[in-house]
Amino acid sequence: MSLFNFEFEDMPISYPIGEHSFRELRRNGCLYVDKTYYVARLIKQGKFIFLSRPRRFGKSLLLSTIECFFRGEKELFKGTWIESRVNEWIEYPVLHFDMTQTMGQNAEQMRTYLLESCSEYEKIYGVEPPKGVDDIGSRFNSLIKKIYAATGKQVVILIDEYDKGILETLDESQEVKEAMSDVLRAFYSQPKAATESVKFCMVTGIARFGSYTLFSGGNNYNDISMDDEYAAICGITQQELLDNFGQGIKKLSTIRKESEADTIDALRQKYDSYRFSDSEELVYNPFSLLCAFSKGKMANYWIKTGISKVFVKYLTRSDFDLMELQKLWVTRERMEAMYSNEDSIPLLFQTGYLTIQDVDGDFYRLGIPNGEVRSALVDQIIPRFLNISEGDFSMRLKAIKEYIDRGDVTGWIKEVKSLISHVPGRLFGPTDSHLYNEEQRKQARELAIGRFERTYHLIIHVIFQMLSVDARSEIEVSGGRIDMVVGTKRYLYVIEFKLDGTPAEALQQIDSKDYMVPWQTDGRHLFKIGISFSSQSHNISDYDCSEIP
Repeated sequence: MSLFNFEFEDMPISYPIGEHSFRELRRNGCLYVDKTYYVARLIKQGKFIFLSRPRRFGKSLLLSTIECFFRGEKELFKGTWIESRVNEWIEYPVLHFDMTQTMGQNAEQMRTYLLESCSEYEKIYGVEPPKGVDDIGSRFNSLIKKIYAATGKQVVILIDEYDKGILETLDESQEVKEAMSDVLRAFYSQPKAATESVKFCMVTGIARFGSYTLFSGGNNYNDISMDDEYAAICGITQQELLDNFGQGIKKLSTIRKESEADTIDALRQKYDSYRFSDSEELVYNPFSLLCAFSKGKMANYWIKTGISKVFVKYLTRSDFDLMELQKLWVTRERMEAMYSNEDSIPLLFQTGYLTIQDVDGDFYRLGIPNGEVRSALVDQIIPRFLNISEGDFSMRLKAIKEYIDRGDVTGWIKEVKSLISHVPGRLFGPTDSHLYNEEQRKQARELAIGRFERTYHLIIHVIFQMLSVDARSEIEVSGGRIDMVVGTKRYLYVIEFKLDGTPAEALQQIDSKDYMVPWQTDGRHLFKIGISFSSQSHNISDYDCSEIP
């Protein structure tokens, strides 16, 4: 029970922002979205479980909930799904390792943390450490078996953010990375080695389990990360939002001076649309959602908690292809793969910057999940990628938005052209100077043409997406397919691109294929715009536009 009974009319709900302890959350009367159904399902699922989710998605709270359940703390589960379904609450010994508690910058720091953790649990359960043993694997194995022998009860093992050490050394030398892997492998392989002494073991992290060989006999861990029945184990579903956050929605809609339906739609656009399986179940980012209700404002809370410097450095130096951020079809194996300089897509997916948008057999279409992540890509990653400051980039975006909102086509095209000038040349593909004969050079140029046009198109599309305007690409109409349509409250721009062509040709295509017809009764000011790109200068070479009365 709380020592205080403070009440405030304007703060009736306590939102558990950043609270990882189920025990503290329940004791302090914080809002809790009941996930105990999944706890019960996990326990019935098997002994060794692995789950991957992006940071701040509720993995730590889930493990804390499991810990409290196995410690038999029945009073904490009052009113939850699981409470009435447990016949007898039994206390088991629990070993809970939170890998974020160590800096983990090198193998020795990690080894020291793990040895100290084992020592603490030896004291708690009154078991003697093995004499003359300083190997972390042997020490952990001994701890598990001795606790089982001393208590007569199998041990529950919970490992949170198992990949902390791997991510911290991701950008280090091969020697440093291997040393870290050796320490973690020796430790993580022990639950399986002591399986008869283990009641339940769950490991969570950001990187997918299949990415690493840290677990001996990895097939003994059931990776539930993309299982349909666990699609909503972390995060908040639309129904959970409506069932649990009615008061918060009402308050936020009052602050925003809009209807509750409009507020819900704005929340969905900003924080929803994470998808982790073939199931069409979508979830909101829980951290940002809680912050929005607590602070009464929609902002980029998840992003502001920090993007790893290693992540940014790794992404900007890898063979990262901006084109792949839209309509990217990949295999499941690629999403689960180890990060590499040749392929940054696994990093983007596993860290939450891309999510599943569609499934077709064995292929998955990835895309940017929501407005908050789009803002992150613009404000923090793309500026570094383009080698310009975040402040300069923000000012340019602001200028583009102002020009678009007042129908100044010349103004926003000028700013877009300036941004494109910062795009690294490697995005447009390799040059043909290394090829030995004219035929090879001809073939290389033909292959590059399609890439050039897609790259130009995507760069402009991404820029518009980040401006909170209605930007759609490759729209199918009766006459053909429109390259891009951008809409604001007052203006609508129908845009056709030409590579090494003329704006006149682009405008002629708009007219001949009746691209403007669907919007003739729209009520907004209509512009048709032809933009030509140059494969030589890698930028906009010319444009023309006309306003439709």
